[in-house]
Amino acid sequence: MIKNKLEGIKMNYGKSLFALIAFMLFANINANSQEKISLDNAIKLALENNKQLKSALYDVNKAEADIDEAYGNTLPSVDLSANYTRYLQPMRFFISGGLFPNPDGSTGGPGRFIDASSDNAIDARIDVSQTIFNSAVFRSISGADNYYDAAKLNLNVKVDELVFNVKSAYLQALLQKESYELVKASKTNAESSFKDIKVLYEEGLIGEYDMIRAEVQVENFAPQLISAENEYENAKNNLKVIMGMEPQVKIDLTDQLNSFKEDYSDEYKIDEIEDKILLVNPQLSALTMQEEVNKDFIAVYESEYLPTLSAFGNYSIQGQSNDFNFPTASTSQVGLRFKMNLFSGLQTNAKVEKAELDLKKTKTQSEYVELSLKSQVKNLVKRIESSKKQLEANTRNISQAKRGYDISKIRYEEGIGSLLEINDSDLALRTAKINNLRTKFELLISYAQLDQLLGNYSDNYKIAK
Repeated sequence: MIKNKLEGIKMNYGKSLFALIAFMLFANINANSQEKISLDNAIKLALENNKQLKSALYDVNKAEADIDEAYGNTLPSVDLSANYTRYLQPMRFFISGGLFPNPDGSTGGPGRFIDASSDNAIDARIDVSQTIFNSAVFRSISGADNYYDAAKLNLNVKVDELVFNVKSAYLQALLQKESYELVKASKTNAESSFKDIKVLYEEGLIGEYDMIRAEVQVENFAPQLISAENEYENAKNNLKVIMGMEPQVKIDLTDQLNSFKEDYSDEYKIDEIEDKILLVNPQLSALTMQEEVNKDFIAVYESEYLPTLSAFGNYSIQGQSNDFNFPTASTSQVGLRFKMNLFSGLQTNAKVEKAELDLKKTKTQSEYVELSLKSQVKNLVKRIESSKKQLEANTRNISQAKRGYDISKIRYEEGIGSLLEINDSDLALRTAKINNLRTKFELLISYAQLDQLLGNYSDNYKIAK
């Protein structure tokens, strides 16, 4: 019996141990798993999660409601009201003496009170009014439409800005990733060279100095590798913030800098872009529409100087009773109502003046944005042309650096070169490749900024309301 219990304990222990190991393996797999993120995925996540974009979308929805409200002011207004009153004490009228005979038939005296209500009273009323002329109401419709268009354009500005920020952060992370991989590859080359040199040293073909120098070269890569890895992780964390992703989530970027095109001349038509930018830039378009909104506000406030005319009508019934058996009487009427403000303490003047100042402010902002766009486009075009030329030079430079590195290794193996030549040529090759990555990054960022200024992102990425 004791033996059976021991066997049972062993089996239960084995099951528990197996479950614990399985859980630890599963947890370790989850901890090491990374979410694969392409540039397109990153943009979609940011569009779904970004708080500023949601705020701009709420402004568009609010502007739609403003349009409904503006049109609603042109429709009839119908109000229904009803009351029931219980008189705890009746309403009374005072009648002076001599005006009517007293109850006993006499006349004169101090006068008396007469009850003028029953215990219960009801009344119901329906009122209808219709605006016939009100300049402020009709101008507010135009203002609401323009405000809605301005809100949509402002949303486009936010979309273009967000997508550019995602693209910029993603490309920056790719630059750091590929720079890290170049340092890692150089460290691997140094380790391979150290193994070869160690073999030569053990065979007595080279001195101890070369072996020590090769080992030091390997160790020198450790801080460089740590620094490059940290910069890559920081770039990914910055990307996660823009995407609205939790910082503890691990991600891996699936694109490469070389997977993106280097020449978009046919698509952008650089020679025509300077004139096009002023026609299609979302920020400038939003400010232009904001000017129209400001003009509408001026017109609405100026309308307060004008009269308003409306038609009205009502129908009411009322009745009184002590026993809830109500006799009722009805009344109805129609008419026109004319209203015009003659003096409001100069408040209308102040409203118009503030609206005119808002218009001037918006025009000034538009002029500044227009000048800024012209300058940005000129700079971008120069940067693009310069980066394209630099890429051509980088290709030749990498080819030469690679040839220099191969020659230095051959010279060392033949005993006519030095380890210093290998290290210098390896550094030159790595520097040439990193410079090429940076040039490619700068070119892609320039094209991304052109897309933002042209409003291409808001055209390609539609936001669901």
